[in-house]
Amino acid sequence: MLKAWQFIKRGFITMLSYRTAFFLGIAGIVIGAVRFAYMAGFLEEGNTFPGIAQYGGDLMAFLITGTLYMSFVGVSLTSFQGAIRSEQQMGTLEFLLLSDTPLFLTLLYSGLWNFIWTLFSTGTIFIVVVAGFHIHLNVNLWPALFILTLSMICISGVGLISAGVIMVTKVGDPITWIFSALSGFLSGVLFPIEMLPGWLQKVSAALPPTYALSALRKALIINAGFADLQREITVLALMSLVTIPLGVLVFRQGFNKARRDGTLVEY
Repeated sequence: MLKAWQFIKRGFITMLSYRTAFFLGIAGIVIGAVRFAYMAGFLEEGNTFPGIAQYGGDLMAFLITGTLYMSFVGVSLTSFQGAIRSEQQMGTLEFLLLSDTPLFLTLLYSGLWNFIWTLFSTGTIFIVVVAGFHIHLNVNLWPALFILTLSMICISGVGLISAGVIMVTKVGDPITWIFSALSGFLSGVLFPIEMLPGWLQKVSAALPPTYALSALRKALIINAGFADLQREITVLALMSLVTIPLGVLVFRQGFNKARRDGTLVEY
């Protein structure tokens, strides 16, 4: 726990030392959320949306939850590879690997701050936007947090695969690009997946964010409990049993290849 705290402390100090990037990052999330809130308010005037009736029918709530959830998808995908790239660029990767902390824990602790900060910043923005635009929610908090945590664990497995690839390629990560593009388009972020053609719905069914977003919206908007979310929880848990071991395997192989080639600290 002490080591984990030291990594979190380092992330906090580093964030404060780059204030411009910090404020620009926050501003980007706020602008994106507010933009979709205004768009939803405009579209809702005199209209109903039967396609999102299972989530309460509120377009503004539907879009805001989808938009902000993608921040968690992003951090789950990029935290590990971002931690590696940062250590390589600062010239500290070798020192971390020479420490008595196992490689996997080093990787986990390095990305821990990003997860904590995303949870805090996105949660704060969500509350402000909901209050500012008077979005009607009926929140069941614990199922929502459980789904969020489970989905981040599941997607982090894909992030480990990405980190393994970036250890070898250094620049250019097709895993993150493909997963982000498919998730943003096919997981129901901005529109119900039922609007997609049948063959694309099958692709959507293979993406963890599809189930996470469905469950999160039910928990945040219509007060769904664990029993109501049993299907989504089961699918995300089963997907995690695939993505995490596969991610660890690919990362280990990428690490070993970079070490054999003598390119471990190159970037």
